Amino acid sequence: MKERTQNYRLSLLMLLALLAGSMSFVRAQSGQMSLQQCVQYGLTKNSGVLKSKLDIDLSNEKRAQTRADYLPQVSGSISVQDNLKLQTSILPGELIGQPGTQVPVQFGTKFNTSAGIDAKQVLYDQSLIYAMKLTRQNFKVSELNVKKTEEQLIYDIASAYYGAQVSFTQKKLVESNLVQVDSLLKITQIQFDNDAAKQLDLDKLTVNQTNLQTDLSTSTTNYEKQLMLLKYYMGMPLDQTIEVPAIDMTEETATLINTESLNNTDLELIQAQREVYSVTLQQIKAGYLPSLSLSFHSSAQNQQNDFRIFSKDAKWFPNSYVGVNLNIPIFDGLAKNSRVKQTKIQMEQSEYEEKYLTENLKMQRANASNALKSNQAALESQKRNIELAQKVYTITQAQFVGGIATMADIVNAETSLRDAQTNYLKALIQVKLGELDLIKSTGNIRTLN
Repeated sequence: MKERTQNYRLSLLMLLALLAGSMSFVRAQSGQMSLQQCVQYGLTKNSGVLKSKLDIDLSNEKRAQTRADYLPQVSGSISVQDNLKLQTSILPGELIGQPGTQVPVQFGTKFNTSAGIDAKQVLYDQSLIYAMKLTRQNFKVSELNVKKTEEQLIYDIASAYYGAQVSFTQKKLVESNLVQVDSLLKITQIQFDNDAAKQLDLDKLTVNQTNLQTDLSTSTTNYEKQLMLLKYYMGMPLDQTIEVPAIDMTEETATLINTESLNNTDLELIQAQREVYSVTLQQIKAGYLPSLSLSFHSSAQNQQNDFRIFSKDAKWFPNSYVGVNLNIPIFDGLAKNSRVKQTKIQMEQSEYEEKYLTENLKMQRANASNALKSNQAALESQKRNIELAQKVYTITQAQFVGGIATMADIVNAETSLRDAQTNYLKALIQVKLGELDLIKSTGNIRTLN
């Protein structure tokens, strides 16, 4: 009897030592990246963001191209013509004292060479002025598109990061539970060897151990998938090693979010696009106005029957002019009138789109806020539940070692603990994603950067 009591005490001490080691699984690890580090990495490496930033460079070049239309346009030309057979003209014979006849005559020389330069400068073109203003507005749209792409990337990285955190936490919980079952299995084996436990008890624990090993394999796979998704969004090589920390289940989850803010990039984009339509409308109407330009031409021409154009006796005949050109639009088949109507329709559509989006954002914000409050309440409930389940499981283990509780009690307590952990993690991810949705709907997604 004394020997059995000593075995019980030894088993209990072993159990408590193993449990103490299994509970501390939330530790900092080398190579871990915070959410802010992941976001900052993604903003500099993600291909989608880098591609959208090239649109800004493209807009800059389009601005330069439009501005060039208001700068002097200069071109040069050189022409060398070999008249293989001169054109024949018919002159009346009276010119050479042969009245009543027609005399064929060839004019010109075999070689005609000319070189010249032409220049043109726009003096006034209201349509071109609005075109330059339009490129500035399109540049602003490009910047907003980059901002929108970055905000969506931040949201995607945060979603994947939280998913990886939850998967990693689940993995560590399963490992912790497996350590406890392994330790309990060892203790039960000692009891069985001392005729204090049944083979059925060992079999039940072995089944639990196998189930936990399967859960561990599944949670490890899920964690690796989440890490792969996170690296994909970040633009990180998929073969590069990355780790995220487990979630501290004792940490408070309440998050203060400014729900009064209405800073939304989609709204800014609609407003910027409507301004593009407005400038486009002004540009089309400006097409009815006259435009004024200055032109200049200077050239020299050489005509001779041999190709010695650079010889001393070659004669060049210069000519030049300066002109002022006034272009007055008269009738274009009502093309501009149709474009004006189309642009006005687009502006009206943009107004309805802004109104619809504003209401939709308010609805999203209200739904996200309500859902977050509900999920936070559920999480607090699950947090208390998991603490209670852990307490029950620990006591039941001690009672089982002491011969008070049965194997059915320990299996039920272990199942209840696993269910509580699973429910807690489900509630936790809902809270994390709910916070993310609310932050995004309020236009504060960059606070995660």
